[in-house]
Amino acid sequence: MKAEIVATGTEILLGQTLNTSAHYLTGKLSELGIEVDYHTTVGDNKERLRKVILQGIERSDLLMITGGTGPTEDDLSKELIAQIFGLNMILDPPSHEKIQEFFAIRGSEMPKAEEKQAYFPEGSQILPNHFGTAPGAIVQKNNKTIILLPGPPSEMEPMFKSYVWPFLERIAQGDSARMYVRVMKVVGLGESELEELLRDFMGRHDPSMTLLCKHSEMHIRLVVRGNADEAAGILAQAESVIRERLGDKVFGTDEDTMLELVSRGLKEHRLTLATAESCTGGLLGAQLTQQPGSSDFYLGGVISYSNALKEGFLGVSSQTLCQYGAVSAETAREMAVGIRNRTQADLGISITGIAGPGGGSQEKPVGLVYIGLATSEGIKAHKFQFHGGRDSIRQLAVQAALDWIRRYMLNIERG
Repeated sequence: MKAEIVATGTEILLGQTLNTSAHYLTGKLSELGIEVDYHTTVGDNKERLRKVILQGIERSDLLMITGGTGPTEDDLSKELIAQIFGLNMILDPPSHEKIQEFFAIRGSEMPKAEEKQAYFPEGSQILPNHFGTAPGAIVQKNNKTIILLPGPPSEMEPMFKSYVWPFLERIAQGDSARMYVRVMKVVGLGESELEELLRDFMGRHDPSMTLLCKHSEMHIRLVVRGNADEAAGILAQAESVIRERLGDKVFGTDEDTMLELVSRGLKEHRLTLATAESCTGGLLGAQLTQQPGSSDFYLGGVISYSNALKEGFLGVSSQTLCQYGAVSAETAREMAVGIRNRTQADLGISITGIAGPGGGSQEKPVGLVYIGLATSEGIKAHKFQFHGGRDSIRQLAVQAALDWIRRYMLNIERG
C-alpha cells in the first residue's frame, strides 16, 4: 500500500507552525508496514488544495490529510473530498450534538459557524474528537482511502491512536505486499564505517537497507516486502549477519533506546548507580530519572563543576588537579571513586570535559571528554573527542557514559 500525507495550513508554509504531524504519522504508518512515498504541505487555498488532493489520489492508495476540518471558511478538506468524489455533504447528528455540548459545558451557545464541523461526505466513517470540536473522518471510494484529521497534534494524535490505528491495522493485515521493517541501532560507528562493513547489503532488495544518521547513534533500516513468514525469515537472517559483523556496537532494535536498555539492565542485575558530572551539568542524572522506577537503581549524583567541589566533596586530590587538570583521565577516575564511596553505589560514573565554545587549547581542545567508571572490579577512564556545538558535545558524552554502563553489564552476563 502506497501512502501520502498532506498537511494543510498557511501557517505551516509561513514557518509559524512546525509540522510535527507528518513525522508522527509517518512513524506510525511505518510500524504498520505502510510505505509513505510523499509529504506535501499546502496553504489554505481552494484551488491549490484541490490539485494536491487530486494528485495524491492518483498516485497513492491512502491519503491522510491533517487540517482543514474546522469551522472557518478556509477549512476546505472535507468539502473538496466530497466534490472530487461526487458525494453530498451530510449532517452527522451525534457530532452536531457533541459540538453543542462542548459549548454548553463552557456556558455559551454554539455559534452557527461551528455547525460546519458536523457535516461530512456521505458514507464517511466519523472519528470522534475527544479533545476539540472538529471530528475526523474516513472516506473510502474507488479503491482509495482518505483519512481526514484535525490539524492540532493534541487532537490529531489521540484520534489516530483510538480510531485510525485499529482501522489501518485491519487493512495492513490483508495486504499481501506489505512492507516489513526492522531497525537496528548502532553506537560508536559513523555512516562511512557502517557502509564499508555492510557494503554487500547495499543495493539489495530483500532486504533493502538504508543507513540513517541520528545525533548520537546510527540506525540500519531493513525493509522486506511480501508475506509475514517470508519477511520474518529474511529479516532474522540479515540481523544475524549484521550482529556478527558489528558485535556489541549493535545495542538494540526497533523501539529500543539506550536509556531504556541501561535502566532495565541495572534493575535485572540489581546494581545501583551514582553519577558525578562536570561538563554535562547533570544531564546524565536527568536522563536516568526520566525512566519510571529509576529509584530502584539510581541513588543520585553531584554536579561538581568547580575544582573546589571536586576536591572537597568527591575527594579528588589537589595534586591530581594541579598536575593533570580537571579534564583528565586521572580526575575522571577519582571523581568516579569519590561518588561511589560517598553513595555506596555499586557503580560510580563520572564525566569531565570541555564542552565549549571556549576553554579549549591545542593540548585539550573543545570536545575532549573523559569518562570514569568505578566498580568493585576496579577503576577505569576512557578518553573521547567529540565534535559539534556545546549541546551536541554534552549529549554525546551522556550517550557514551550510558553505553559504557551497557557494555559493563554485557561483560557480567558473559561471565
